[in-house]
Amino acid sequence: MQYTVTFRRMEPSEHLKEFGREKMARLEKYLDSVIDVDLTFTVEKFRHRVEAVVTADGLKIKAEEQTEDMYSALDLVVDKLEKQIKRHREKLKLHNKGQNLAKRPSSNNGGHEGYDDSEPPEDEPFVTDRVRDLPLAPLSLEEAAAKLALSNAPFVVFLDQDNGGVRLLHKMSAGSTELVRYHPENNS
Repeated sequence: MQYTVTFRRMEPSEHLKEFGREKMARLEKYLDSVIDVDLTFTVEKFRHRVEAVVTADGLKIKAEEQTEDMYSALDLVVDKLEKQIKRHREKLKLHNKGQNLAKRPSSNNGGHEGYDDSEPPEDEPFVTDRVRDLPLAPLSLEEAAAKLALSNAPFVVFLDQDNGGVRLLHKMSAGSTELVRYHPENNS
């Protein structure tokens, strides 16, 4: 861990410097890479202020606290930094977990990036809460558009009357619509 310590309007004791190093060392268990800590101690009358900026793992966090005692201000700053680092790590875990679930390798995904329609691995059985069988009504594009306009649903799936293909008419933002045409995958 690399430290930069700045003192304003005070000459710190060796004990305060060592106390600061020990407190900042608590952060090492949460961060994998080199940690750069910039500590600033300021005394103005009876206000003892500690400001810390920690840079590590592409993360830059800042905390400051002001009390009547420099040691308690440093304790509070380290507590704030720990909370911020833990929160950041949890966000990364959730983000990475979401990416891992959504982007399992798939050889048959119809060209949809991040969508996996392959069979789930045996250790991850597919579970659904509900199954609904709906009829696929033969409609013209105009009839499907009218049905979509009259409903609160975001899309209409229908069997195209003209050529028998499965279609999805989807409400987009700003009132526009998108027509999705499904077709058999070409394996040649």
